[in-house]
Amino acid sequence: MAMSAKSKIIALFVGLIVFIGILAGAGLLVYQVYGKIDESGTVRTLARVFSLPAARVGSRTVTYDSFLNTRGAVKRFINSDAGKQANVNMPPESELNKNILERLVRIAIVQEIADSKKITVSDDDVRAVFSDVVKAAASSTTPNVADYLFKNYGWNEDEFRQQVLRPALLEQKVSVEIAKENQGDAQALENEITARRQKSDVVLYLKF
Repeated sequence: MAMSAKSKIIALFVGLIVFIGILAGAGLLVYQVYGKIDESGTVRTLARVFSLPAARVGSRTVTYDSFLNTRGAVKRFINSDAGKQANVNMPPESELNKNILERLVRIAIVQEIADSKKITVSDDDVRAVFSDVVKAAASSTTPNVADYLFKNYGWNEDEFRQQVLRPALLEQKVSVEIAKENQGDAQALENEITARRQKSDVVLYLKF
């Protein structure tokens, strides 16, 4: 049976309400991410699902999810017993956020440089360094690395390897290679990162 004119109007009205609701929800999400730093479970999930960007380096995206995860780990450490023993104080929120985002942008820039020079870090490289970390910890006051990482950062061992060791190793390799290309200049990588950071296609979407 053909839909009556009245039914069509009702269907159109309902569809419009749903559409407006979707737009409102999207608008709220954008505000919660870019208007303020929201780390609620709902926003985290949506940011992860839609890969919402916190910054961009060329074609490479620094996700809002990675920003929140890194910020959570840093704040957890500062508030932990290890952070207190190291006399680390919580900086102002805007300063903390800016430093974390800039660090993630730096990692993206180094990865971009590494890709252009075909420099990589293998899983074996990462495992070898992690093994050295475990051995060093065994003779210290924090012999259980897994417990230490979870208690003070909220990380498991794989998260530590991927979020800390791998970027650090890659930056070390890139630094050595660029120094060779610049007559042994140890500052060559810093100079290249600074120049790249100033390009117009490096964009920060989060405002603090």
